[in-house]
Amino acid sequence: MTNFPALAVDIDRDKLFYLIYAHGMKPTMATIELNSGDNLKQAIENAVYDTPLLLEEYCRTTIVLHSQHFVVMPAELMPKANPVFKASFSCLEGELMTCKVKNTDAAIACDVPHGVTAFLKRTFGNPELLHHLAPLIAYCAEAYADDNGCLHININKEKAHIVATLGGKLQFANTYTYRSLDDIIYFALAAFKECRFDSRADRVLITGDNDLRSQLAEQLRQRIAYVMPELMPASTLSALGNDAIKLPFNLVTTAIYS
Repeated sequence: MTNFPALAVDIDRDKLFYLIYAHGMKPTMATIELNSGDNLKQAIENAVYDTPLLLEEYCRTTIVLHSQHFVVMPAELMPKANPVFKASFSCLEGELMTCKVKNTDAAIACDVPHGVTAFLKRTFGNPELLHHLAPLIAYCAEAYADDNGCLHININKEKAHIVATLGGKLQFANTYTYRSLDDIIYFALAAFKECRFDSRADRVLITGDNDLRSQLAEQLRQRIAYVMPELMPASTLSALGNDAIKLPFNLVTTAIYS
């Protein structure tokens, strides 16, 4: 046991989110704007050094990095991640990062800017580094292990993350930027069809922005019988406290990943 809290960090191109949490402690969450331009590494360095709270001692640090270019593959292919990645993308724009996805036999290879992972490992004492989809996939694989087909959509005002599982086994995972909810409805229905889910028996569960979630659910119910908001598991509330229901779902899954 340790008296130190844990730290979860979510780094996108223009924002850094962090969550500090421990049993019996009210979670602390904040958002830092990143003026990255073409140099994400420098923007992250500035944000971290300007926020002394991030440099405190933590019992565990988990950091997710958003990457547009990524490949989800069987974990057994991790030693060949470079050629597998280049089979989908002609070249690396930065450095290749790989991570195995907990609760599955999958791994993710992704492209991150030069120097970012080295800085994070050096500064945070070798944290667990993950692609942004890894915590959501791990969560779905565990939460829906006893279910039939489940399509999970985590939506915010810029992106939607879609993960599909069948009996807890990963079937599909992707991230989409979108201009209107019609785009997400199209992507969700396409994924539902690709996974050969049954619109009368299998489910869609939605997390994220409350207004967008309600609108998306209303429209998807015209095509799929079981569409509902995802309820926060009791184990998560136990780990993070009742304030967990107010936190962004991506930070929650990052926090409980380890």
